[in-house]
Amino acid sequence: CTVGTYIYNCGMEQGPVGMIPGSHNGELFDQYSDDGEWIGCLRQNDAENLDTSKVVYLDGPAGSLTIHNCRMIHGSKPNNSDVVRPLLLNIYAPADAMPYTHNPLYSKYDQVIVRGEAQRWAHHDPRTCLMPPDWSGGYSSIFALQQEEDWKAAE
Repeated sequence: CTVGTYIYNCGMEQGPVGMIPGSHNGELFDQYSDDGEWIGCLRQNDAENLDTSKVVYLDGPAGSLTIHNCRMIHGSKPNNSDVVRPLLLNIYAPADAMPYTHNPLYSKYDQVIVRGEAQRWAHHDPRTCLMPPDWSGGYSSIFALQQEEDWKAAE
């Protein structure tokens, strides 16, 4: 579960996050290009086939929360205003959920259990799941990828 907190007011002109309710129960789309490169978003042909009439945009005042399943189709329109759109994202998972690859954004709170206890057995969703890239050699944020930027080039 991803919980977003708007740091500033976020109106429609800032391009708030939008979601297609119930889409987390549907198809999980490939986020790799035809060349096998991670793109961090839907492929053009998949996006064009979505029923966008069902999108719900979550605008709101500073402090508003957005909550969604990571499998839910979600994204934002471009922010074409002069006002920034910072969104603090916190991600929660069951105590038996383990990452498939190295976490490129490690913090001291990684894998901390905030409620419940460590589990002896893992629960697995019966649906298939696309493997994430191997980020052990470095990471360019998903937002940078979606904007065709490479933050590593700026280092």
